[in-house]
Amino acid sequence: MTYEKGGDAAGEEIQGAPPAVSGSELRQRRISETVTVNRYLYLQAQQLEHMMLDAQDLEALLEILLVSMPCHFSFRAAELWLYDPEGILAELIVGGQRYGHSLQLHQDSFAMQELYELEPDIELLTATDTRMFEVLKTESGIEYALLLPLTDAGRMIGSLHLGMEDEALVVGEPEQQLIAHLATIISSCFKNAVARQQVSRLTMLDPLTQISNLRGFEKDIAREIARARRAEQPLTVLVAEIDEFDDLYESYGERRGHFVVKKVAERVSSDLRATDLMARLSRSRFAVLIPASGEVLGEEIAERMRQDIENFAVDDGRGAVLQVTLSIGLVSWETQHYPAVDMPQLARQMQSVANKALANARAKGGNTVSLARLSTLLV
Repeated sequence: MTYEKGGDAAGEEIQGAPPAVSGSELRQRRISETVTVNRYLYLQAQQLEHMMLDAQDLEALLEILLVSMPCHFSFRAAELWLYDPEGILAELIVGGQRYGHSLQLHQDSFAMQELYELEPDIELLTATDTRMFEVLKTESGIEYALLLPLTDAGRMIGSLHLGMEDEALVVGEPEQQLIAHLATIISSCFKNAVARQQVSRLTMLDPLTQISNLRGFEKDIAREIARARRAEQPLTVLVAEIDEFDDLYESYGERRGHFVVKKVAERVSSDLRATDLMARLSRSRFAVLIPASGEVLGEEIAERMRQDIENFAVDDGRGAVLQVTLSIGLVSWETQHYPAVDMPQLARQMQSVANKALANARAKGGNTVSLARLSTLLV
């Protein structure tokens, strides 16, 4: 285009362009243009976001995603697939077996990627979608599934699946944006939780036995008490000590003493359920947390543990065979019989009572199980 000499090029309008508006008109237009979004969904998403940001560790975040989130949004079920090619998450997640099929760790990301298009995005599946045969397979009555891809720098790190009985959730463009934002927050919280857990794990593991140390046990018992209270299930704590360990240590030295501790820890751990937790509290003292277990089951497990160690010959690989025994103290908490409000106080009291039971077992000559009960005056 050529301009005539003396013409005003800046004032010439471009054909097809929208008419120019003033700054004040533009501001007024932005104020008047509103996006309507499901207010219930918005408020619930906002609350969930705060819950996740407040989660102290990876276990707390998983509890929110797999337990709290379905209740929060009135979903029937939740399922989380996580990409774990090197087995790091399998080591970091404590008690993940309790979630059953709802928590799946995949060494190959192919199964997750197959659930989405080339660019992973929010998906709402109906019962006729073939992908419904892959997600939430153990749940019944699920007619719709909301799929949230979890990504980090464009790479899939997981997939969250939420099951519904009916199409109660209306997912328009504003709702999609809100859910996509929520998926981004979940991904970020998960990534940060894993990083914190990796650092925390180093400070909560006993270097000799590779089980929890005292600090880790205190964290574990606090979490399990909260879970037992919420599920209204009992919880049993065992405190065990290797009998006459000081004499063994003096006779055979530090190296063989450590060897015995390590072998006993391995032996006890191998007999526990996947949901049970073991910790080393001191040089020769251990604790075992047994979720969903009252006195009867707790005593059975403790007695089996005692007999197994009694019959266990510790071979140090140099021709010496050592026989050791355990004294075990036991205490159980049942929410119906012993209501408690102060959870930290309950944790301390359970440890104290279990230690008293252990002292009774040792006073009887060792190699025995002793039971003690909590006071009914817990507050």
